[in-house]
Amino acid sequence: MQYQESTLRHLSPAAFGMLGSMDMAYVRAVEEDGAVTYQIFAANGQQLGEEKSANAALVVARQNDFEAFLVN
Repeated sequence: MQYQESTLRHLSPAAFGMLGSMDMAYVRAVEEDGAVTYQIFAANGQQLGEEKSANAALVVARQNDFEAFLVN
């Protein structure tokens, strides 16, 4: 989906965060209680799931029709 730059400049941070939220996800390593899991988040920050490996998390996200990215 293409957006005009002038339109994007007038979006609130919340509205900007919703762009792509139904299409994109990101995977991030999260350490809790000494264990690392790879959590899957929608573009708007909502947690969608977690897996034990980055590869598994990316596969799960893509199997659910998300364009998935690994982030630090």
